[in-house]
Amino acid sequence: MGMSSLGIAVSGLNAAQEGLYVTGHNVANTGTPGYSRQRVLQKDYSYREVGVGSVNFMQVGLGVVMDAVRQIRDRFLDDAFRNENGRLGFYSGRAETGLEIESIMGETQSQYNFQSVMQDLWNSLNELSSHPDGIETRGNFVATSYSFIAKSDDAYSRLSSLQRSLDQQARSAVDDVNRLVAEIHRMNQEITSSELAGDRANDYRDQRNLALDELCGIIPLEIKEKKDGRVDLICEGKELLANGWQSKVGLRFVSADYAYVEPVLTASERILSAGAPADEYEPLFSFDRPADAGHYNDYGSLKGLLMARGFGPGNYLGLAGVQTPVAPPATDPTYQSYLSLKRNSDLQAFGISYCMVPMAQNKLDLVVNKIATMVNDAFAPALNGVQSPDGPYDMFGKQSYTEIFMRKRYPRWTGAGALIEPDPGDYYTQYTMGNMIVNPEIMKDGGFNLIALSPAPAGDRDDNRLLNSLIRQWNEESVQIGGEYFSINDAYRKLVTGAGAQTAECRGFMNAQERLVEQAQLKRGYVKDVSLDEELRNMMMYQHAYNSSAKILNVIDSMLDRVINGMGA
Repeated sequence: MGMSSLGIAVSGLNAAQEGLYVTGHNVANTGTPGYSRQRVLQKDYSYREVGVGSVNFMQVGLGVVMDAVRQIRDRFLDDAFRNENGRLGFYSGRAETGLEIESIMGETQSQYNFQSVMQDLWNSLNELSSHPDGIETRGNFVATSYSFIAKSDDAYSRLSSLQRSLDQQARSAVDDVNRLVAEIHRMNQEITSSELAGDRANDYRDQRNLALDELCGIIPLEIKEKKDGRVDLICEGKELLANGWQSKVGLRFVSADYAYVEPVLTASERILSAGAPADEYEPLFSFDRPADAGHYNDYGSLKGLLMARGFGPGNYLGLAGVQTPVAPPATDPTYQSYLSLKRNSDLQAFGISYCMVPMAQNKLDLVVNKIATMVNDAFAPALNGVQSPDGPYDMFGKQSYTEIFMRKRYPRWTGAGALIEPDPGDYYTQYTMGNMIVNPEIMKDGGFNLIALSPAPAGDRDDNRLLNSLIRQWNEESVQIGGEYFSINDAYRKLVTGAGAQTAECRGFMNAQERLVEQAQLKRGYVKDVSLDEELRNMMMYQHAYNSSAKILNVIDSMLDRVINGMGA
């Protein structure tokens, strides 16, 4: 009995000592990011039968043994935090992009916003209609035309710069995804090897959970924990980490003309070309439906960046000149390349419909193109692809057919007087933002006289019928946005209010998500974070348990000493 009591006391001493060690470990890691408090789980070691009662055996316990050192975490709260944090990442990038677009449009500025520039051009047309032959009114019209082009160029340049910045952020996010997946893969190996060796791996689990928290903020993630302690990672049905094998997230250009990329699963170390065969990669995101709360797929900052950036620049044509490829037979050797090109055009069409920057570029350019085309058609009209015989006359009494807004690389007419039509596949043939200048001929000395207004060679130079017709057309001409038709001024207001509403919606979601993330983190913290008061209570409990076991050992030691020494006497 004495020896069994000695074993019982020693087991209590060891259990209390382990409890003190774990408590001290908790206190030491109070400020460690991602740390989860730990608890010692104890159980009875065994029992010894000492007799038989009337209904059961009579047993005496043989001590206590440590069953496990468990992390105090709640899987449900972890999932809730990661889901809310992923949605916060998605809407944060879109909200910031919306504010940038509003700044580029300049409507929050007190002057030199696009509305003011359009109004100045409109006012100069009205003044010109009052004094068509006036050098001052002609000069003012040219000056406001120059301001209109300068503002559209500024908007085009800044929107393009914003797109490039978002593209770089997306590339950095892909690097972060690969880094974090590699870190989780390494932690899987550390956890497995440690636990197979009989060691504890809770600190490795903390590091892995910290990486999982960060990764879930970047991409939508499904986490599956295996029996051996490893976790598998799945993003929208694609395995990033499974059965000890990591898939690399690479990049692929979505156009041969623009350097915008999409994330794909590929073994290639380089960025895949836009025409790379489709069997060389698997897209990380499908983009077969809008990414929003209604479709339950608004997760991750990477997808938010792609939904803000789009997959190419937009213009008044919609797809910025990208044509849908013709499908060859499935047995054709070029079929895999066709699938890539088809995806490229589908992505750009998706971008115009749902992505913030291409949508803004498209709608703004619809207004810019409509104004430029309308003015050019009035001053330099065409009929059946050639110069119209009813074209107006300039101050020299000639039909100069001088356009006001000129493409940078292409004139309006060939040498034979044929109209050079815009080509949807060639940006430089289009009257679009970033590709227009005010005709340098009318900027030269005496060039104002080339502005053709009179309907007859010897007609009244004060004749304002052409200008009045142009002004009426400005008021009546319609611009189609989202299946609806608007006047030029209303179309621009639709653009501004639509962009503002979209930004407000994203900011509303972002603010709501910030509160939800804070609440989820707080609830999770109640469970996993170290409480010094609680640890102090545990320390006192284990200390008393340790002292009690030590006293039992002292008593047993005294008894054995008396027995041994007494027998020796």
